[in-house]
Amino acid sequence: MTAVLLLALGLGGLAAGILVGRYYVPDDRALRRTARHAESYVKAINLLLARDRDAAVEELVAVVAENVDDVEPYFALGALFRNRGEWERAIRVHQAIELREHGNRALCQRARYQLGLDFRAAGMPRRATRAMEDCLESNPKSADALRALCSLYEEQGRFAEAAETLARLSRLDGEGDSEREHHLLCAAAQRAIENDDVASAKRFLKAAEALVKESAHLLVASAELAAAKNNWKGASDRLRHALRVEPEMVSYLAGPLRAAEIEMRSGSDSAEVEATQGTVDALRLVHEDIGGEPLLALASAEMLAEVDREEALGQLHKLSEAHPNLLPARVAAARVALASGDSEQVGRELAALVGERGVLESSLDGRWCCPACGQAAEFFSWRCGSCRRWGSPTLDLGAATRVPLRERRERRLQRRSGNMGAGQALPEAGLDSGLSAAALQVAGSRSSALGRAGSWVRGALGAVRGTGRSESDDTE
Repeated sequence: MTAVLLLALGLGGLAAGILVGRYYVPDDRALRRTARHAESYVKAINLLLARDRDAAVEELVAVVAENVDDVEPYFALGALFRNRGEWERAIRVHQAIELREHGNRALCQRARYQLGLDFRAAGMPRRATRAMEDCLESNPKSADALRALCSLYEEQGRFAEAAETLARLSRLDGEGDSEREHHLLCAAAQRAIENDDVASAKRFLKAAEALVKESAHLLVASAELAAAKNNWKGASDRLRHALRVEPEMVSYLAGPLRAAEIEMRSGSDSAEVEATQGTVDALRLVHEDIGGEPLLALASAEMLAEVDREEALGQLHKLSEAHPNLLPARVAAARVALASGDSEQVGRELAALVGERGVLESSLDGRWCCPACGQAAEFFSWRCGSCRRWGSPTLDLGAATRVPLRERRERRLQRRSGNMGAGQALPEAGLDSGLSAAALQVAGSRSSALGRAGSWVRGALGAVRGTGRSESDDTE
């Protein structure tokens, strides 16, 4: 009885295996969809490299239309919309992700961060700031959000908050930018001085000094704080110290230094003349202390022209002889001569500027500039060496307006994408996207392991039956 039962069970299992192997077909639709999506992703990357963003968007839209559950194509579409300048579409995409994935904290935070980038690109810094702040509320350790928020604060003139955010970022990744934080704190101090908040300004300057002991920005902010307290002597001393640290800033600092000197001599009948002479002496002293910076000598001579034109002209001539390539010295001498009204002096200075061997003689030839990309060259060429356009160089004599750098970059990108015609497109992706079309067809008709076992059993039984029939035929 037991043997019969076991035999029945065995025959039943064998029959079940034969039926499963004959009629069961695995559902590989998800596998095919994944392969198609991978192929679309590779095509989109290829099209982005070829600067064809419209075709890349079409590929991603096809992926989204087939599978609405995957959020990655939506993030990619939002980034593409933002890069193309379609900020409203990018905002709608990321807002939809945030609403749909409300229960997924990580995806909501990611969508909120992308929304902040969208608002910033669209020229809405306040909404971008709020989005980044919300992102940091959910995840205070988001380094990307901290960097973006610091830049947003800085762009809006909220220097104290930008410095605090940068300090948080430094504590988070351990790679702080002390110089940038120092300048942010100095700018925060200057903003506090403008708002008559002396206490906050002192606190910011103390924090800035802890990061960088000495800088021109710190000294100038300290001078402004001293002026706010009516300490004009302290303001003058700090400005002179700033000139020693950064002598090239003399054109920026000479005016405030003269203003401080005037305030120190307020009440005197000749306060302006004395202040001018005092500023000239201060510039000369700094010039001698640091080893002869020509810009300091130039600023000193220009200011001296207000009280003594002849001596100022003599200093400018000496400076021009010592530094023949210092064009501002020749220009300043010409201005002093024009102010004097002496025709002989004016003639000499103009000859020194535009004569046969004048410093402006080379400008008569002009420069060849490309109006498309803004590239300038001394020699003529039929083709621009930068954008490679033929017949584009034009002579720039100094009156033509230069193309802004951002506009030149945009033109260059448009030119590159426009030159990529149908016959010049990049080849199809050579990467293996998972399964080829032929492999998918084989996978769709391939039996499972149980089905292959059933086929083997059927073949074995058929062979046995065939052998039995041949033996019976031979017997008959």
